[in-house]
Amino acid sequence: MRGIRRKRGLTAAEVARRMDMALRTYQLFEAGNGELSVRRIMAFADATDADPLALMMAPLLGSAEFAIDCADTKLMTILGMNLQDFYDRHGGDINYLDAPQIITTFESVFRSLGGKLGDHEAFMRKWLEGRTGAIGLGRLSLRGFARRRRG
Repeated sequence: MRGIRRKRGLTAAEVARRMDMALRTYQLFEAGNGELSVRRIMAFADATDADPLALMMAPLLGSAEFAIDCADTKLMTILGMNLQDFYDRHGGDINYLDAPQIITTFESVFRSLGGKLGDHEAFMRKWLEGRTGAIGLGRLSLRGFARRRRG
């Protein structure tokens, strides 16, 4: 979280204010000693325009850099939104997928995305010209994470 705050050029006091919490409480939270909840992670992501799902996934991957690297593109939030849309459409039928199908599909998707990064220089030039690689959390519709289940 400190890395994202610094990437955004924010002070601890600014983030604490945006999260509507006392500075000391925020400092404990950032240091990993305060209350860690989904609500707080979402508030931090909103305050710093970070990817909340990447923040949650980073410890599982053992990489704080993952959350920092996803902060602009919202990779995990986009993945989560698409996964929820998939589940909304297919529900319990996902039980009939088998692991090899899932693995092959995701390998193909991530190979395709990796191919787009293959020419790193051209990618960076395009991104810098149009800033098309950054997505603000407010621009994403978090519909999948906020809506009620239709029943």
